[in-house]
Amino acid sequence: MADLALPALSYHPSMYRKISLDLKECALDLWHAGWSLADIRYALRVSPASMYRWDELRDVFGQAENPNPLLRGWERIVSLAVLDAIRTVYHHEASVMLDELRWYLAIHHDVAISISALQATLERAGLTRKRLQKLAAERDEARRAEYRACIRNLNLFSGTGEEFVAVDESSKDNCTLSRIYGRSPIGTPAVSYEPFVRDTRYTLTAAITIEGYIAARVVEGSMNGYGFFDFIAEEVLPQMRPYPEPWSVLVLDNCRIHHNDLLMDVLNDAGA
Repeated sequence: MADLALPALSYHPSMYRKISLDLKECALDLWHAGWSLADIRYALRVSPASMYRWDELRDVFGQAENPNPLLRGWERIVSLAVLDAIRTVYHHEASVMLDELRWYLAIHHDVAISISALQATLERAGLTRKRLQKLAAERDEARRAEYRACIRNLNLFSGTGEEFVAVDESSKDNCTLSRIYGRSPIGTPAVSYEPFVRDTRYTLTAAITIEGYIAARVVEGSMNGYGFFDFIAEEVLPQMRPYPEPWSVLVLDNCRIHHNDLLMDVLNDAGA
């Protein structure tokens, strides 16, 4: 069998190098002379993002660099007191951006540090960048704690979970399974061709116990309050039993369609 020809790995010239002011100015001059960003990137190995940043600096300072960067620091380990302050900032607000944190350190702690040095410092401290997990600002922590204490009370529940019937909804359309993160070489966008037209959406509502699903319903579009009430009253409630028997406690989240006084009356009348 003939040997397969494998593509050679190439070193990207824009990695691990300092770009001089002359090269930045040359790139901008070519851009304003009519060269495309793609041609400049190929010829000089500079990214379009850098070009836009240098162009903004030239508009402000008359050159592609800030001649007196007040907040340019050097890579170093900040003091423990400053690191504790950084941890406190992210404890109260996890979405703080690096430039916002840099200004906070400069104003409140007299620390001048670059974005790259700050990023390295945060990584060494274990403060890594991750996708935000959004929680409802309206939730009541006191009532949540009361609920957790209640279900742990062996005088009220068996501790096996057999009393609970959990109900929730899930929707699906053509855009549901699109991935959010990807990778690509420096200076090029990470591209994934995905459908932008949602097409028909379907909503699945299901009831599950520790023994498995006991009821499910699929509707076209979104589930509304009337449909949810019908699903519970017609398919879930007939299988439930009076409390404290198994399948006697209905567990719902705080979705708006679950807020139904009539549903509560029906469940209470059934002893659930």
